Amino acid sequence: MTVVLIFLMGVLGTSLWWLKHQSLTSKPWLETGLDNIENGTASVGLSKSKMGLIVFLAVVGMLFTLFFSGHFMRQEIEDWRSMPLPPVVWINGILLLAASIYLQAALIIARKQNRDLSYLSPIYRRLIFLRGDESSDASIKHLLLYTCVLTTAFLIGQFVAWKTVANDGFVLSGNPANSFFYVLTGLHALHILGGLIALFQTTAISWNYPESEKLLSRIDLSALYWHFLFFIWCIMIFVMLGWTYDPLIELCQRVIA
Repeated sequence: MTVVLIFLMGVLGTSLWWLKHQSLTSKPWLETGLDNIENGTASVGLSKSKMGLIVFLAVVGMLFTLFFSGHFMRQEIEDWRSMPLPPVVWINGILLLAASIYLQAALIIARKQNRDLSYLSPIYRRLIFLRGDESSDASIKHLLLYTCVLTTAFLIGQFVAWKTVANDGFVLSGNPANSFFYVLTGLHALHILGGLIALFQTTAISWNYPESEKLLSRIDLSALYWHFLFFIWCIMIFVMLGWTYDPLIELCQRVIA
C-alpha cells in the first residue's frame, strides 16, 4: 500500500508542478478585467482541448501506476521469475525519444511561425532561427512526417519484442512476470497507436493548412502526449528490470519504521 501511495504522490507532485507553469494560477480578471472575460475577449490559461488532454493523461498515469504497484506486490511472491528484456526495447526507447524530440521541434517552429515578425529584417529572423514562411512550413511537414515514421517503427519494434520473447519461451501464461511484460507493453502500445492516428490527421493538416491555428494547437497536444508516453516508457522499463524495486522497498521500510 505504501508503494501505491509513493507512486500516487509522485504523479500528483509532477502534475502540480507542470500545471503551475501553465498559467492555471493566474488571475485574468485582475489583468484584463471582468468585462473582457464576460464578453469573451480574454483568454484564460489553457484551452479546453489541452485541459481535456491533461485530465486524460492523469487518468492514464493513474492506470499505469496501479499496474506498476501490482507488479511490485506480485514480485514478492515466490513463484515470480524475472524475464530478460529483449535488446530491441532499448532501440524502441530511442525511437520514441527521437519522435518526441521531432514533435517538440515542430512545436517550436509552429509557435514562432504564428508570431507577427514581418517587421523584422530577414537577417535578424535568420539570427533567431526563423526562415521564410515556406521553409518553416516545409520544416513542420517534414518533422511531423518523421515523427509518424519513427512512431510506426516503434510499434513494429514492439511486435518484434513480443515475438522475440515468445520464441525464447517466455509466453504470456508461462509466469506472472511474463504476463506483466505483455500487459504493460501492450497497454502502452495501444496508447501510442491512438496517438499515431491523431498524428496522421495533424500531418495531413500541415500539408493542407500549414498556417492555421488548428495546426499549432494539434501539434501542441501531440507533443505533450508523446512526452508523457516516453516518460511512462522509461518508468516501465525501470520497473520491469527491477531497478526501482529494492530502493522503493528500502524507502518503504524506513517510512514504516
